[in-house]
Amino acid sequence: MEASEKGTDTISDVNIQNGTEPASIIEVLKNGSYVLLFTAQFAQNIGASVAWLALQFYIFASTGSVTLMGLLSITFWLPYVLFTPLAGVYTDRFDQRKIMLMSNLISMFASLGFVVIYLLRNYLIVEEIYHLEYSYGFITELHVFNYIHVLWPLFILTFINSTAGAFFFPARNAYTRLVVKKKNLLVANSIGATVYQIATIVGFVLAGIIASVSYLGSFIFDASTFAFSLTMIILLLVFGTKTPKVERPEKAVGFSRQIKSLIDDIAIGYRTIKQTPKIAYMLVIFASAIFSFATFNVLFIVVLQGEMGLDESWYGYLQAGMGLSGIITALILMRIGKINRKILMLNMALAGLTGVLFLFAFTRIVWLMVIILMLFGIGIVCINIPAPTLIQEQIPFEKQGRVFGAQQLLQGIARLTGMGIVSLIAAYVAPKFIILAAAIFLTIVMVLGMIYSSRKGLTGSDYNAEGELFSTDDLSFTGKEAIGK
Repeated sequence: MEASEKGTDTISDVNIQNGTEPASIIEVLKNGSYVLLFTAQFAQNIGASVAWLALQFYIFASTGSVTLMGLLSITFWLPYVLFTPLAGVYTDRFDQRKIMLMSNLISMFASLGFVVIYLLRNYLIVEEIYHLEYSYGFITELHVFNYIHVLWPLFILTFINSTAGAFFFPARNAYTRLVVKKKNLLVANSIGATVYQIATIVGFVLAGIIASVSYLGSFIFDASTFAFSLTMIILLLVFGTKTPKVERPEKAVGFSRQIKSLIDDIAIGYRTIKQTPKIAYMLVIFASAIFSFATFNVLFIVVLQGEMGLDESWYGYLQAGMGLSGIITALILMRIGKINRKILMLNMALAGLTGVLFLFAFTRIVWLMVIILMLFGIGIVCINIPAPTLIQEQIPFEKQGRVFGAQQLLQGIARLTGMGIVSLIAAYVAPKFIILAAAIFLTIVMVLGMIYSSRKGLTGSDYNAEGELFSTDDLSFTGKEAIGK
């Protein structure tokens, strides 16, 4: 497999005026390293979709607790706040392939843990018997099932799984920049988004079908997909593009100095963001949107199952509709190949998603919910493709892990804060009013953001007059190092 010489920028590429050289879908699809990477991601996305639906429906069906649904979502996203700064530093220090390998290995064992806990659930559930005596002397027994010893292992395994995922995200995005030419980054991210959306369709349709038959089957399927993904990462480690040798400070000696070194590395990422206005604006506005859409994360199952009476299969169909619209959008962006004004596109996408949130607050009709999910799929793709492309284009490779880690941290804090608020008030306030409040907040943020980005000139073109996508300033390593020789 000739993966190591496909797709990376070499010194000869630096002299090319990329505005006159169009992006190439064929080049990306012939890139062995890229194909292995996104084959691995495709498999794990399908498995994660199947397991996540089963986990949510099992817990809600067993307890009926909206608060627990919120806590489950918080448990899932908390590692993205706690560990992404560290993940970003390690992404820039070490071989991204090895980080992804360890991430997948841990996730596979966590998925096997779900299988074990579900198999032992009947032994872990505690049956509590209460004797009720009525005033006229009649005594009856009340049987209450306590799921605490099933729930806490599931929550711990969810936390472990997400911790592994927190290290995979910045490593994957930084490695994509390494193996793909800058002129092809939007195409590569579009292909990645298409793969993700296909995985969403396949994953959630399978999730609904498998979960309606057996939650155990869902967890076994999840573990098997992580095993396959792990195999792809091993192949990537053997045949894929090697990480370039980037000059780094000498290894700190002593625990306190190592901690200080980590903090200094994290600070470099934030200074880099501050020095890149478009990246800084994107992260802030994106975090605000995620804070608002935390209501969607917590209340979607509640609305679907609790208010609309739909089962697991409908969840899969709705998610498939979202994935289909996302695929079509990603294919269009792939065909375009280049977006000159990414901040403007992000603003427009977030404005559209604000309208979707208003619709979600009041819609309880199935066919309208299908439309909402399809619009949501379009908006998400219009954010998830230009956002990482902007970072990959404007941030030097040796700092991208820390910038992607900072992105994930800010988004994680916003998501957890939103979920925490929703979880606290969900038992007292109707879902539609919570969602409406989130939509109003996002409207205010988007109006202010559009005014600010327009006045600061952030919505202008991302390229210079010659249409150049990069310069020698972007690369701190030589072409020989870039192709791993």
